[in-house]
Amino acid sequence: MKVLSMLFAGFVVGYAISDIGPFDSLLSRTAQFGSSATIVNGLTVLALTAALASVVLARSSARGVLVVAIGAVLVVVFRAVGMVTGMLGDWSGAVSAGVVLGASAVLAGRDRGAQASLAVAAIGAGLLGNALDALLQADDGPVFVWDVVGAEDAVAPERAIVMVIAASGAALALFLAFRDKEVQRCETRRTLLVGLPLTFLAGVLSWIAGGHDARSVEWLCALAGMTAIALLASFVLPGRDGLVLLVLFASSVIGSVGFGAEDSLQLAVSVVSLIAGAAIGYRWPQMYVGLGGLLVLAGAALIEGYVALPTVSQFVLPFVVSYALVSVLSTAPGSLAIALPALFTMTLPVTMYAASSQIASTYDRAVGTRTTEPDHLMLSVAGLVVVSVVTVACAMLKRRPTVVNGNS
Repeated sequence: MKVLSMLFAGFVVGYAISDIGPFDSLLSRTAQFGSSATIVNGLTVLALTAALASVVLARSSARGVLVVAIGAVLVVVFRAVGMVTGMLGDWSGAVSAGVVLGASAVLAGRDRGAQASLAVAAIGAGLLGNALDALLQADDGPVFVWDVVGAEDAVAPERAIVMVIAASGAALALFLAFRDKEVQRCETRRTLLVGLPLTFLAGVLSWIAGGHDARSVEWLCALAGMTAIALLASFVLPGRDGLVLLVLFASSVIGSVGFGAEDSLQLAVSVVSLIAGAAIGYRWPQMYVGLGGLLVLAGAALIEGYVALPTVSQFVLPFVVSYALVSVLSTAPGSLAIALPALFTMTLPVTMYAASSQIASTYDRAVGTRTTEPDHLMLSVAGLVVVSVVTVACAMLKRRPTVVNGNS
C-alpha cells in the first residue's frame, strides 16, 4: 500500500508538472522555445514549495503530514476541474503540487521502494502527461465537459477526469498506508540551504539562456553555471544524497524530456521502458552501469546529426534514466524533494531558429531569427562534457559514507 500510495501521489505531481509545461531538452533537434517571460514560473514555484514543505513537515507527526498531503491533493483537483481559475489557479496548482511532492517524500522516508515509486511516477507523468492528453483527445465521440463561463474558466475535460481519478486513489492510498506510521526524522537546514538557492539560480540561468537575443557564449555560460550549481549542491547535501540530484541533472542534459510518445503504442512503450528500468535498478542497483548508460546516450546524441539512428533508440532513454535514478536511491526525504524537480527546472531551453512575421512597407515576409546560437554539434559536445563531469562527481560522492539519520 505504501508503494501504491507513492505511485498515485507521484502521478498527481507529474501530471501537474506536465500541465505547467517543462522546458525542451537541450539536445533535442525538434526542441522549441518554451520558457516563461518571467523567472518565477510554475516549475520554480513548485520546486521551492517542495523544498519548504519537506522541511516544515520533517518534524511533524505522520497524521499531520498525511492531512497536509491529502489537502494539497484536493487543491490540485479543484484547479484541474476549473474551481480555482486565473492567476490564483496557476499559483494554487503549482504550490499544491509542490506540497504533495514534499509531503510524499517525507512519508516515503528512506524506503527505496516508496522513493522509487514516487520518483518514477512523477517523472513519467511529467514527461508523458501531454502525450496522454493527446491520446485521450483522439476520440471523436462525445466527451464529458463542464459548463464554463469565460475563457479563463476553460477546462480540459480529459485532464480533469484523469486527475480526479488519480487524486482520489492518492488520497485513499495515502490514508490507508500512513494512518498508523511514524515519520522518520531527516535533515532540515541543508535542505533549505541547497533547495532554495538552487531552484532560484536555475531559473535565472534558464531565463538567460532562453532570451531571444541570447548569443552562443551566453548560452554556454548558462550551461556551465547550471553544471556548477548542480555540483556544488550535490556536495553540500549530506553523505551520498547528492547522487540523485546529479543523475537527474545529467538526464536533463542528454534529453530526458524528449521521451517519444506520438501515439498509443509509443506511449505504452515509453511507460513500459520507464517501469522496466526502475524495476531492474531496484533489484540490481549498479550506479556505474547507470552512469555508463547515460554516457552512451550522450555519445549517441553527438552522432545523431550525422548518422540515422534506429527509432528504437528513443525508447532506450526512459529505461536508462529510470535505471540510473533508482540505482542511487535511497536518499533523505528532503534531498529527494529537491532533486525530483531538477529534471524540469534545470533544463535549458533551446530553439535553433524561430520564424517570425514582419510587416514590410508593401508586403509581409517571414524572417528567420536565430534565438540560440550553438548548433547541434556544439550542443552535443557540451552535453557529453557535462555528463562526463557529472559522472566523475558521482564517483567522488560514492566514496562518502551514507548518512542514515541527520539533523544538519
